[in-house]
Amino acid sequence: MENIFGTHKVEYIGLSSQEAEAKLKEFGFNARKATPKKGPLKKVLKIFSEPMMLLILVTAFVYFLIGEKVEATIFIFSLIPIALIEFFQEQKTDNALSALDKMMLTSAQVYRDGKLATLETKYIVPGDMIYLTAGDKVPADGYVHESAGFMVDESMLTGESSAVIKSKTLNPKNLMNENKLFQGCFVTQGDGTMIAQLTGSDTAYGKLGELLGKIKKTKTPLQLKINQFLKIVAIGAVSSAFVITIVLIFIKGLVAGILAGLTIAMALIPEEIPIVFSVFLVLGVFKMAKHNALIREMALVETLGSVTVICSDKTGTLTEGRMSLKKIFWKDKIFSVEDSAEDFLEFIKMTVLALERIAIDPIEVEVHRFANSIGLEPTKLFEEYSLLQDRPFEAKTKMVHHLWQNKAGLCLQFSAGAPEFIIANSLLNLEERSRAMSILEEMASQGYRVIGIARRLCSVEHGINDRGLEFLGLLIMSDPPREEVKEAIDICQKAGIRVMMITGDNKLTAHSVAEGIGLKHNEEILDGEEIEKASPDALKQKLKWCSIFARVKPEQKFLIVRALQELGEVVAMTGDGVNDAPALKKANIGIAMGKKGTEVAREASGMVLMDDNFSTIVHAVREGRKIYDNIRHAFVFLLSFHIPILGLAIAPLFLNQSFIFLPIHIIFLELICDPAAVLGFERESARRGLMKEKPRSPNEPIISKSLLVKILIQGFGIFILSFSLYYFCVIILKNPELGRTSAFVSLVLGQISLLLFTREWFQIVNNKIILTVSALTVVFITLVLFVPFLRHLFHFSEISIKVYALIFVITLLFIALVSLIVLKLKKNDSYAGR
Repeated sequence: MENIFGTHKVEYIGLSSQEAEAKLKEFGFNARKATPKKGPLKKVLKIFSEPMMLLILVTAFVYFLIGEKVEATIFIFSLIPIALIEFFQEQKTDNALSALDKMMLTSAQVYRDGKLATLETKYIVPGDMIYLTAGDKVPADGYVHESAGFMVDESMLTGESSAVIKSKTLNPKNLMNENKLFQGCFVTQGDGTMIAQLTGSDTAYGKLGELLGKIKKTKTPLQLKINQFLKIVAIGAVSSAFVITIVLIFIKGLVAGILAGLTIAMALIPEEIPIVFSVFLVLGVFKMAKHNALIREMALVETLGSVTVICSDKTGTLTEGRMSLKKIFWKDKIFSVEDSAEDFLEFIKMTVLALERIAIDPIEVEVHRFANSIGLEPTKLFEEYSLLQDRPFEAKTKMVHHLWQNKAGLCLQFSAGAPEFIIANSLLNLEERSRAMSILEEMASQGYRVIGIARRLCSVEHGINDRGLEFLGLLIMSDPPREEVKEAIDICQKAGIRVMMITGDNKLTAHSVAEGIGLKHNEEILDGEEIEKASPDALKQKLKWCSIFARVKPEQKFLIVRALQELGEVVAMTGDGVNDAPALKKANIGIAMGKKGTEVAREASGMVLMDDNFSTIVHAVREGRKIYDNIRHAFVFLLSFHIPILGLAIAPLFLNQSFIFLPIHIIFLELICDPAAVLGFERESARRGLMKEKPRSPNEPIISKSLLVKILIQGFGIFILSFSLYYFCVIILKNPELGRTSAFVSLVLGQISLLLFTREWFQIVNNKIILTVSALTVVFITLVLFVPFLRHLFHFSEISIKVYALIFVITLLFIALVSLIVLKLKKNDSYAGR
């Protein structure tokens, strides 16, 4: 097998498939042991240990003790649908998490059967030869086999911030520190191969991972807000239930008091809220992943709704990232690639030698493709030369260099990079420089990506030099904007999200692309040099109006992010390179590229774009806003649901009347509430105006003042309706059973009306679960009223169809009035609908 680092033969060519399979059986997967998942039995036990389920069991037991075996049996059987709903949702959540785990799998370039193949890292075994390049994560513990300027960041193991130089291993039995590579560390410079020695839990990283797995994860800000909110509500619920129980024990007796207390506790404890939160978040992240946005940190779901600025790379994110060679400037002429290849064959040959040997970057891929199309095979070209030295692309010099020696012994340096830098470091005279720069400006103003090519005669002793270059010409390439980007940017700008473009291209190219994609900007464009020279305060002032940044070094992205955050912005930043990691880590949402991004960038980010597409970021922001919005919808419904139950539980006591609700009534209400909140609102479509609202403040509470007003109006509205009917029947008509019947029926119909008439019409029509729950509830309450056995079970009085219809009409009219009041408030407060 031919070595990619020269013409000499490699002694070690990797394992065969059979050898790898045998070692996989011997050593196991190259991964930490998976956290054991809960089996069905454990899930069921967890569900039945929740407060609501325990309350129902205790209530059934009390009924059994007092001889009410029918009620006790009904309570036991009522546990089944509630448990099934929770079991189904937990199973669905587990499936989503498993699918997300599969999406997050990493891969590596491994030699198998003498060929370089891409494998999931878990299939790497001791003895594998692995190809690594800048940006890759080391997938196993081992040693350097071949190296071309290897530098590795080992800070995650050693704490040392500076990268460590690694060299080729001369004797694998006598390894030095400079030969060793450790799993989880990152290659920051150079490329080469390694031999794996230890995998899985046997690696240093694996042992560290075992310890990390025992550390309890901290909660997200949203989780902390919800937990704090739940504590307040739960304390209020339990306190109310306890006080009422004590009072009723003295008034009604021990058994009646305990049953009433259990009923109130079941009615008030909002056990659905944590279920709603976990289900919405996990399934929301899963949906984003199916749309190519892989969220690595769950907390980012809430942050997405608060993003005020998106700083995006140009190439491959705003543009297609699919370079197409269009023209060549060579020997003071511009050639079209459609011209005879003989005119510029020598230039293409030197371009191939100037760029990286393994084509990964879109520019390299296109040059290799074009070279093959004109009969110049890069692999055969590399056989004619031996690589003596290379210097990877550096942000400071904007160039990449390769030092080759041909078969005649002649040493030649070929260089490629930003044309301004190539021209500035060349031997061109003033007139020639002026000519080259005018061609560059003309092509850049038309939106072309331009790359300069140069060479230099040199000696092995002196090595690579980035000065005194012989300017050869320019590659003129096209990278058109993505079709959907213009619409995505327009959506962002209407949603109050500012889009900034950060690119390594020059100002003219950046401006041309910005114009083509509809990016709002003024005429001032900052470049890397201006950013470097600006003081922190001056940079912040410029960032207030400047939206395009050209010739930016990766480390300058960090300065931009920091300055924007100091201005109070919530920043999403895209990146793909090793040097982008600090900016990605600093940003509120670091977004790495899944296709062209390095492992370092992905590890530093909270979100990975699996299609490297800007519109995917916009979709994720919309989905993040929708998830947060739907969580709020569910919470508003749940709290509005519990207020009238509390009111109807307490109010009759002041009239010296019997308790309205029996436990069976609460069970029935739970069977409406749980599926509507947990299943229904999770499927809710996004509001039409959701992406036309300003970003939400990160400090805003989950239940804002306007939403609290909405909850109180809706909750007390239904309470007033139900209690008025109860009062009329009990106090005026002297019929307590009719009072209970009217109050309960109006309460149920009122809650269904809230589900159906307090949201946008298209949301109601498209939400089949809520429509189904509503329809089944109306059918069942009708059966309860007119089937004697069910009516007796619910302790209702017999009513006529006319009375039922009258209650129905009164409820609808009253809810319509409540909805109009809420709508009026919403118009006065633009945020009230959230």
